[in-house]
Amino acid sequence: MTIVYKYVIQKYELNNYTGLSTEILMDNYNRVINYVQNPFDHELVLNSLTMSNFGKIHFYEVKRIFIALYIFSIIFIILMIFKLVKLMGNKRSKQGKKLVESFNRSVNIIAIIFAIISAATIIDFPKTFYIFHKIFFRNDYWIFDPVTDPIINALPEELFMIELILILTLLIIFTGIIKVLHSKNVTASKGKV
Repeated sequence: MTIVYKYVIQKYELNNYTGLSTEILMDNYNRVINYVQNPFDHELVLNSLTMSNFGKIHFYEVKRIFIALYIFSIIFIILMIFKLVKLMGNKRSKQGKKLVESFNRSVNIIAIIFAIISAATIIDFPKTFYIFHKIFFRNDYWIFDPVTDPIINALPEELFMIELILILTLLIIFTGIIKVLHSKNVTASKGKV
C-alpha cells in the first residue's frame, strides 16, 4: 500500500510534521511493512529514527498477528482447494452440496463481520482503533511516545483508517462476487431438476 502512504504523506503534510523527506518516510514505511510481513526479517531497523524497547515489542507483536493470519490463510486455501478438487470429482454427491452450503454460510458470517467493522469504522474510527488494540494486545506498548518512538509521527491514525477502508472494500467486493456465484449456481441447479 505504498501508493496510499504517498497520498498520506502529501495529504497530512508528514514532511513538515516529522521533518523528514518523502524518501526517508517511504523507506521507513517500507522497512516497517517488510518487517511485520516477512517471517525471515528478525529485526526492525529504521532509517534516521530511534525506537524504544516498547516500540520494538509492539512491532514484534504486530508481526506475530500478520504471520498467524498468513498461516491461517494458507491452511484455509489448501483445505478449500483439496475439498473443491474432491467435490469436482463427485459433483452430484450430497457431501458436495453440503460443502457448498457450508462455504456459503461461512461467507454470510464473514459478510456480517465485515459489515459490523465497516459500520464501526464509519461511525467512530478512533474508538474502533482503540478497541482493536485492546482486544489484540495485552499491554499498552501500542501507545507510542513521539519522543522515544518518533515513527508514530510518520504513521498517523488516518493512514490506518484509509488502509482499513480499502481492505474492507476489497473484502466486501470479494464476498459479493462469491454470493453472486453461489446464487447463480443454486439457480442453475434448480433449473436442472
